[in-house]
Amino acid sequence: MTDYVKAVEIHCYLCIIFCKRGVEGIYKISSFLTELMYRDNIIDRDKIDSCVYGIQITVANMINFIIAFSIGILSGSLVEIALFYGIFVSLRFFCGGYHAKSYGRCFSLFALTCLGYVTMTNEIQRHVGNPFWLLSTAIIFLGICIWVKAPIEHTNRPFTAEERKLFRKRSIQLFLAWSAIGIVLWVGRLERLSTGFACVFVIIAGYMLAERGEKN
Repeated sequence: MTDYVKAVEIHCYLCIIFCKRGVEGIYKISSFLTELMYRDNIIDRDKIDSCVYGIQITVANMINFIIAFSIGILSGSLVEIALFYGIFVSLRFFCGGYHAKSYGRCFSLFALTCLGYVTMTNEIQRHVGNPFWLLSTAIIFLGICIWVKAPIEHTNRPFTAEERKLFRKRSIQLFLAWSAIGIVLWVGRLERLSTGFACVFVIIAGYMLAERGEKN
C-alpha cells in the first residue's frame, strides 16, 4: 500500500470521527468545563463566553494535533509532519489567515492540508529534486505576504493596538528564524526537510491570501 493511499484512508477515517462526534464533543466539553468554573467562582459571568471559546480552541488544536501526527505516522512522514506542524502553527498564530466557519470544516481542511503537504513534498522530491530556487521562491513569496498582510485580524479575535504591533513583530521574527533554518537544512543537503520548508511556506501564504480579514 502506497503512502498516498494510507494517508487518504486515515484522512477519511478522521473526518468521519471528528466531524460527526468531535464537533459535538467540543461544544459539550467547553460548556461543561465553563459551567464548573463558574460554579466554583473561578470565572465571572461576563467571562463565560470568552472561556467557552478558549476551551473550544484548545480542544480543536488538540484534535488537529492528532490528525496531523496520525497522517504522519501512517504515511511514513512523521518527521516531515512534525516540521510542518511546528512551522504552520507558530506562524499561523501570529500571522493569521483563513479560518473555516465550523469545526467540522476546520478538521477536514486541516487534514486535507496535511495530506496535500505530504503529497506535494513527495512529488517535488520525486520529479524536481531540491533546487535552491524552490526554497528561495517560497521564502520570498511568504515574506511578501507577511510584510503586506500580517497580522490578519479574525472577527472572533480582534486585536488591540499593542497586540497588532506585537503580532506583526513576532510574525517577522518567526519568519526570519524559520527561513534561516530552512536554508541551513538546504546547505546541509537534508533535501526532504528543506523541500518541506518550501511547501509549508507556500501553504501558509495561501491561507493568508485566502483570508479577507483586517491587515495591520
